[in-house]
Amino acid sequence: MIGIESLSSTTGFAAYALVFIMAAIPWFEILIVIPPAIAMGLDPFVVSFLAFTGNLVTVFLLVFAHHSLNTIWKKFRVNEDNPENTSAPSGRRKKAIKLWNSYGLPGIAMMGPLILGTHFAALIALSLGSKKNPVALWMTISLFIWTIIIAAVSYYGIESLKWIAG
Repeated sequence: MIGIESLSSTTGFAAYALVFIMAAIPWFEILIVIPPAIAMGLDPFVVSFLAFTGNLVTVFLLVFAHHSLNTIWKKFRVNEDNPENTSAPSGRRKKAIKLWNSYGLPGIAMMGPLILGTHFAALIALSLGSKKNPVALWMTISLFIWTIIIAAVSYYGIESLKWIAG
């Protein structure tokens, strides 16, 4: 299984490829990939670009395949006795709906990487009625901003620790 241990035991091109792959995996995302990659001494700009791109590729795949995936999902979830299949929303979905009601698409996109994960935030926005192009735009903006913040905090935090220890 791919994990942070795999990243720490890899060097060169393979380490950068793992950054891309791990950032593309839901729940790994940029928040968990960027800090250890920078701590390993990988180039912060390359790590940031690859993590951003990897995460964004899979978010775009979800956004633009949502209609097809949703159709398939509904076929499996709906039964003859209850065509609406109104089950109680999960805890994560309740948080997402509360976020949605308070801040709309920009809020769910900007808080998604920290609270829900970018993939789940995009799916929630789509399931609550957002159009795919605005979701793709806001998720791109959010990922770009969070990538810069996480990379800067990681890089300067690690440099500060080196300075204190040195």
